[in-house]
Amino acid sequence: MAAPKLLLREPNAKGKTLIFLVFRIGSNRLKYSTGESIEPQYWNTETQTANEAIKGNKQLSEQLKSINLQLSRYKNKVAEIESFWTGQKIEPTIDGLRVELDKEFKILPTPEPEPGPEKITLFGFIDNYIKTVKFTRESNPKPINLRTIQKYNTTLKTLQDFAQRKRKGKLDFENIDLNFYQDFVTFLQTPLKVGKTVKYGHSQNTVGKYIKTLKVFLKEATEAGINTNHAFESKKFAATTENVEHINLTENELDLLWNYDLSNNRRLESVRDLFLISCYTGLRFQDFTAISPENIIEGTKLKIFTRKTGKAVVIPIHWRVADLLAKYENHLPRAISNQKMNDYLKEVGELAGINGNVETVKTKGGFRVSKTFKKYELISCHTGRRTFATNLFRAGVPAISIMKLTGHQTEAIFMKYINVSDDENAELLLNHDYFTKGRLRAI
Repeated sequence: MAAPKLLLREPNAKGKTLIFLVFRIGSNRLKYSTGESIEPQYWNTETQTANEAIKGNKQLSEQLKSINLQLSRYKNKVAEIESFWTGQKIEPTIDGLRVELDKEFKILPTPEPEPGPEKITLFGFIDNYIKTVKFTRESNPKPINLRTIQKYNTTLKTLQDFAQRKRKGKLDFENIDLNFYQDFVTFLQTPLKVGKTVKYGHSQNTVGKYIKTLKVFLKEATEAGINTNHAFESKKFAATTENVEHINLTENELDLLWNYDLSNNRRLESVRDLFLISCYTGLRFQDFTAISPENIIEGTKLKIFTRKTGKAVVIPIHWRVADLLAKYENHLPRAISNQKMNDYLKEVGELAGINGNVETVKTKGGFRVSKTFKKYELISCHTGRRTFATNLFRAGVPAISIMKLTGHQTEAIFMKYINVSDDENAELLLNHDYFTKGRLRAI
């Protein structure tokens, strides 16, 4: 079977054109759509790849890199099929190749466009984008995950609800201006009673997440040449955020959890033990619940390829982690859902006596709201990661070393995890050489 070629459907097209895989087996030929499209000016006919190095346009460069990643999947699959057929002594055929590719990619032949195509609407574009997006648009593209797709779908449904309630069902690209922005933010902030359920009334951070996701859709539509309204690029069209205090547990509170006897309640004991693993490793829920014997290096370190970034972190095994691993013979309890674990952790915290008062202040429904909780009410799976980073910082471990363990790429993001007040930070530095050496010389 001859090596496949990657060819443009219309090499002289003025706009985007589809990229096809073309195969020959004997005198037979298969033209298979990859589903990817590109402007011919960005296509290298010699290497049969997209030109990624676009100076001055980082977004376009990343989009072209994403196309190359997808095309590599097709070429690798063809090589895999050919290798399998050779090993099994199967006669290669065009029909057989098409069937095998469809199993992997489920792409039907692209029909010829009909004259006078229908206008692509805002909701039509977003719906199609959610169904077809394959990679995140980042400097290091990676496959889109289910959680992101769920976030996209929630934003789409909320936009549709806004359109029905506030715009008589009419909302399209040309309507996305600063007036829309103000109306949509107000809509998200205002509680809405539907039957016995109250919707919306969101915090400032949640509103910001909706705006950020909407801007993802609008950027994609703009790059595709579908949206020509650039109002969303205004600084006033902002995905605003605010710092909200998140708790961490002190070493004394960790002692309370560690020493509390839960041997008569296996459900809460398993949850407590998994949570303590997070408090002494800094791993996220999807990572500390997936620890296996293969992650244990020489009995002293854990090596984990984190789900969120795909990068490895190597973490020294704290003596309590070592005890927990031994307790379960290196096979930790099977994890329940993140939400259920959050609920059970509040039970555990209350039983262990983590009941100090914590005041939280955040913007909700457009107003600053202060509320006091018992500390156990605020414990969640992510508290473990914040606890790990904060307690190491308090112990004098340099920030750069902690970041190596948590996998944070920037100090700005990392410092949001550190719950240390200005006064506490000054207290921690009182015994630093810089502040004590002069005192000793004076004596």
